[in-house]
Amino acid sequence: MNRRALMTIATLAVVLVVLAMFGQGRSTSPSLSGAVLLPGLGAVLNDIDEITLVRAGNETIASLRRSEQGWTVPEKGGYPADVAKIREALLALSEARVMEEKTSNPEFYDRLGVEPVESASAAGTAVTIRHGDETFSTVILGDVEGTGYRYARRADEALGLLIDRDPELPRSAPQWLVTGILDLRADRIREVTIDHADGERVRIFKDDAGQTNYSVEAVPDGRELQYPGVANVIGNVLRELALEDVERAPDDESVPSVTTAFRTFDGLVVTARGSERDGQNWIEFEAAFDAEPGAEPAAEPVQDEPGQDDPGEAADEDQGLDARAEAEAIDSTVAGWRYQIPSYKYEQMTRRMEDLLNPAE
Repeated sequence: MNRRALMTIATLAVVLVVLAMFGQGRSTSPSLSGAVLLPGLGAVLNDIDEITLVRAGNETIASLRRSEQGWTVPEKGGYPADVAKIREALLALSEARVMEEKTSNPEFYDRLGVEPVESASAAGTAVTIRHGDETFSTVILGDVEGTGYRYARRADEALGLLIDRDPELPRSAPQWLVTGILDLRADRIREVTIDHADGERVRIFKDDAGQTNYSVEAVPDGRELQYPGVANVIGNVLRELALEDVERAPDDESVPSVTTAFRTFDGLVVTARGSERDGQNWIEFEAAFDAEPGAEPAAEPVQDEPGQDDPGEAADEDQGLDARAEAEAIDSTVAGWRYQIPSYKYEQMTRRMEDLLNPAE
């Protein structure tokens, strides 16, 4: 065997040894595929005390906290948080598992949206969950991938991951709130009065609950309504009324620019006081019971008929309510708060007579 053949054999032997060592090295570093993203979270899912969400520039989105009164959003004065959204987010995070390992190179984090949130250009949301004295690893949730997948990175680790869940995490504090304020159907509303600060009053009313359209009081001589049911939307404005934002009502008695009172046939009175600040409209509500002569009690609940499969469909959700107790319940919810509502709802709640009439000739 000549010298060249020996050198070739020696070189091949070295290559085989290196490959063997490389293979052994890889086998000693197990893949994270299938691993739980936040181990232990599922076991304490019902006992979480706080969830903090932070976005670019280290700006806190919301620090959701649980107390004896339930979940609240401190950034919004401690207003109640939407428990369903919190539950859904926690469940997704507790079930999330690693699908693939991605880059450990910080230069590529922005491709996944998992760069540190201290950066002003960070795309992800950092989520920190606390249970008692235990704080789980902060997770940076990055870009969505495909259908139902998402990139993520544990903030104290370098490796970016693809997880098999896409947790729904609203990126503003108001989106974590319980949004429902009031829900009064138009067929319960007997009259609405709108009093503007300049003295103008608009009053719409029904003589009985079976009346189709609201009548408009004091239509000017020679003028007519745009169409017979033009005022109906005013009577229905409290139907499924939801907030867009909320804040603590100030202690000082600010002068409202408009006061709108809704009176039901059974004596419930809801008063809305609206005012404008910095180009935004804010409304405070209060509820009371005032059974005027002629007020009709709420309808009795529909009784189950033999063989009726779903009596809930036949019974109106507002029937059988005690108006006095309803007023107390509403007032306990809205007292001390000031709301932003959708602009189209605010516009209907603050109509003027001219808005209901055909143009003057």
